Amino acid sequence: MGDLLRRPIVLLALAASLSPTAGAAERAPPWLRLPHVLVPPIALPVLLYHRIGPLNGSLPAITRHLTVSPADFAAQMEWLTRHGYHAVTEEQTFDALEYGARLPAKPVMITFDDGYRDVLWHAAPVLHRLHMPATEFVITSRISGPDSSFLTWPELIRLERLGIEIGSHTVTHADLSALPAADAFRELRDSRRVLEEHLHRRVRFLAYPYGKTSAAVVALARKAGYVLAMTTEPGTRQSARKPLLLKRVEILDSTGATGLAAALGG
Repeated sequence: MGDLLRRPIVLLALAASLSPTAGAAERAPPWLRLPHVLVPPIALPVLLYHRIGPLNGSLPAITRHLTVSPADFAAQMEWLTRHGYHAVTEEQTFDALEYGARLPAKPVMITFDDGYRDVLWHAAPVLHRLHMPATEFVITSRISGPDSSFLTWPELIRLERLGIEIGSHTVTHADLSALPAADAFRELRDSRRVLEEHLHRRVRFLAYPYGKTSAAVVALARKAGYVLAMTTEPGTRQSARKPLLLKRVEILDSTGATGLAAALGG
């Protein structure tokens, strides 16, 4: 995998050396510069899940809407496998977008937002069995907190050992686009710093709370050191020009394997 600290290479050449005549060389600019981004958009569905657990009647309506049953989740992952999809990591995606690295046929990325504990119990075993990597974006203020719905630090480390990478979903899950710039930057910077201290590795991947962002927030995310970031804008084509504005396909309680197939055009 490429070093995430690299930047796309800019090739420079003397215009005169590329011109067959002196007159053309005199009219040409002194330097030729290739476009900063050379990689065309790629087809890469990024699936967005929240909770994986039983759909019981005691759940609030919004929680139920964002919860996929374990049976449905397993059926969706098995459908992907049967139909030739290959789950890819964030780093594979970065290398494909920024350096043109080759992805496997029919790539798909699997992501979870918020850091719910049920991902460890109901999603991780299925993904591990099928050899499918994924990413869990966590809210750092809720890790090991009093609410037992959220993952603890030992559980996050266990998830990573099972092949689910941990990314940032900020400190408090505030709408970054509604915050003063200094506060938004702290949400981005501090969540990344805390994750790196506990996980003992670089954390470069982000999901915006509620999927809400702006040009100013994107600039802050880049300043805070992120190289890929997820929105909730629907779509399956990702642009190398917008690595901090990746689109996702949201999977809900009513999606099922049939809905997933329809969302992916299958």
